[in-house]
Amino acid sequence: MNNKDYWDRKIIEWEDSMAQKENVPFIERLASLLRGPLLKHRSEVSMNILSRFVKDRTVLELGCGSGYFAFELLEKGKAKHITGIDISQNAIVRARGIASKRQLTDKITFLEGDVTSKSFPEVDVTIGLGFLDYLSPEEIRSLFQNMKSPYFLFSFADKSISLLRYIHKFYMLSQRCSKHFYYSQDEIAGYIGKEYGELQFLTDRKMSFTCIVHNLRLSSAT
Repeated sequence: MNNKDYWDRKIIEWEDSMAQKENVPFIERLASLLRGPLLKHRSEVSMNILSRFVKDRTVLELGCGSGYFAFELLEKGKAKHITGIDISQNAIVRARGIASKRQLTDKITFLEGDVTSKSFPEVDVTIGLGFLDYLSPEEIRSLFQNMKSPYFLFSFADKSISLLRYIHKFYMLSQRCSKHFYYSQDEIAGYIGKEYGELQFLTDRKMSFTCIVHNLRLSSAT
C-alpha cells in the first residue's frame, strides 16, 4: 500500500474516532483512548506557542488532515491566512467543505498534494504536527532546504523508550502503515541544519514520546 492510499483510508477513520463518531472500526475506537489525551495535549502546547505569534502572519500547515488544528489556529491566533496541504483527497474534500460552510474560504485554503514533491508557498510560519514521523531522513533534509518560511513548529515521535511507544509501534504495524519513523532530538537538529539558528525542543511526561521543535522568537511577535 503506497503512502497516498494509506492516508486516504486512515485519516477520516482517525479523525472520526477522535470525535467519537459511529461506524468507526473497533481498533480505532480503542486506539483513540490512548491517542486522544496525547494529541489533545500536543495541540494545546502547540496552540499556546503559535497563538501568540501568528497574528496577521501567513501560515502553512503540512499534513493538515481535514483542518481541525488550522481552523482553531485561525480563530485563536488571528492569522492573516492559513494554507493547509495534505496527501489525502478525502481529508481535503472534508476540509474545503467545512471552510465553505463556515464562510472562511478567503482566510483558509486547502490543497491536495504530496509535500515531498510539491513546491511550498512563501509564508511566515510553517507547521506540522506529527508530520516528521512520516518522512525519511532524506525527506526531512529536503523539506527544510525547500521551506520558504523563516519560522516553523513541528512535533515528532522521539526515540525515547516508553510503553506507549511500543504500543504505538504495534498499532502502526497492524495497520500496515506505509512508513513511520522515530527520531532523537539530535537527529532532528542534524537534519534541519544550522540555517535557522538555535532550535528549541520541548517535551514533558504528558506528551509521552512526542517532542516539539520550533524556531519562533515570540518576543518578535506583533
